[in-house]
Amino acid sequence: MNDITDLQAKIAGEHLVCADLLSKGFRAFKTEQICPYDIAAEINGKLVKIQVKTTRETRAVPQRKGHLSAYMWHVRRAGKGGKRVYAENEFDLLALVALDIKKIAYLPPSKHRQTIHIRSHEDAGGRSLNGSGKHGKTFSMYTVEEAIREVLSG
Repeated sequence: MNDITDLQAKIAGEHLVCADLLSKGFRAFKTEQICPYDIAAEINGKLVKIQVKTTRETRAVPQRKGHLSAYMWHVRRAGKGGKRVYAENEFDLLALVALDIKKIAYLPPSKHRQTIHIRSHEDAGGRSLNGSGKHGKTFSMYTVEEAIREVLSG
C-alpha cells in the first residue's frame, strides 16, 4: 500500500465508499473538490454529506505496556497537513476507510472525536495490552445503517 501517493489513497477510499453505498441500494456520487465533503448520498429522500478519511494500514498505538495494532484517523482537521478545522455541520457522516483490508466504519456526529482508533480484528472484547480490559472499537460496530439512523432522526 505504500507505493501509492496520498492522493491515490484518498481517491481509492472515496471510490470504495461510493461502491459500498451503491451496493446497498443508495444513490451516491463523488463531489467536486470545491465541496467541503467527499460523497453525497440520497437516503430516504434526504441528501447526506459524507466526509471520507482513508488510512493505508494499521499503526502501533502506544499503550501503557507495549503497543496495540489499530487503524488511526485524525478526523477534526481538513486539508493537506490538517491546516484547518472542520466547521460544524460541514458534513453529516464520517466514513473511515482501511484501504489494505477494504473495510469502512461509518460514524454519525455523536461518535466524532479528535482521533479515532479501530482495531485491525473483530475481537472487541479482548483485553488491551496493559490488562485493563478496556474494550476496543471494531469495524462491525460502525455500520452505515446505524449511522444513517442517527443522522435521519436528528
